[in-house]
Amino acid sequence: LVEVMAPFDDAPAMRVSFEAENGLRHEYPLRLPIVATSFMEPVTLEPGAFMQRWKSLEGQDRECQEVVKTASNASIDEDCMKRIRTIMTDGLKFGRCPGCDPTPWTVSGAATFRTGAKDVNGNNINVGCLVRVEANPQAGAFRVTTRTLHPLCSRAVKNVAVVSIKLA
Repeated sequence: LVEVMAPFDDAPAMRVSFEAENGLRHEYPLRLPIVATSFMEPVTLEPGAFMQRWKSLEGQDRECQEVVKTASNASIDEDCMKRIRTIMTDGLKFGRCPGCDPTPWTVSGAATFRTGAKDVNGNNINVGCLVRVEANPQAGAFRVTTRTLHPLCSRAVKNVAVVSIKLA
């Protein structure tokens, strides 16, 4: 069982060390198979609420963005967008926010990054997260944009989304 205390953008590291019966010491650095989106709780927002929060989180420190090209033989079509929606909900653990965009080539989602850290009142500290994946079928690319109040959280969600899209 793992509880996160603060946003992170790289897999947590640990070192396993032991001494064998023969006195030989072994040490193995490991990366835990954990990503930031493992600690998300999906949130579904109405289009107006999503766009209001999206606009309130504008700013360089709060937004992270990257363009992902598809493989040369891959096309962006309805089936591809269905996979992106599945990545959003099942992989990233974001709630879908349908109706935010007038185009079928954009997927928007919201989630809360849950931590075990406490604020001064003893309440858990949580970070609201928004993500948009915008497809450009003609260019064969996706633009992934994340916005949160915490820059590290924005970067972490963007990184996991980009890797997930590349693997899809």
